[in-house]
Amino acid sequence: MTFHVRPATTAPRAAAARTATARRGISSLEMVAALAILMVVVGSTMPLFVRHLRLLADSRHERLALEELANLAERLLSLPPADVTGFLAAPPLSDRIAARLPGARVTATQDPGGERVVLRLAWQSPGRTVRPQALAVWLPPPAGQREVQR
Repeated sequence: MTFHVRPATTAPRAAAARTATARRGISSLEMVAALAILMVVVGSTMPLFVRHLRLLADSRHERLALEELANLAERLLSLPPADVTGFLAAPPLSDRIAARLPGARVTATQDPGGERVVLRLAWQSPGRTVRPQALAVWLPPPAGQREVQR
């Protein structure tokens, strides 16, 4: 009769191997905890994502408004002096801006001296009707009144 003696180190290894194979899955408590943490993270970042999208839309609208004001300023400076007052009474708004900015309207005010004109573009957006986008333009003096700078 022969006896085989196992080394003492194999018994703990076998027990550890059995425990590892028995714990390969995820318990439902761990799954619920992971989902709860995920819901908290998603729930807390979603308002930031929505706010970011609104800021992008607002900045896109402001860029369009500034481009429109720059175009109006160029058109104003290219007009003969006789047509300036007609332009300032009713500044034209492009169809592209009227379609993209809801309730867009342009106003033009001229300083008493007649040199400075402020073009303002307002549209329906929170805070935008109170503080419209503005661009100031300085009109050149009439040909006979030009001063010589030294």
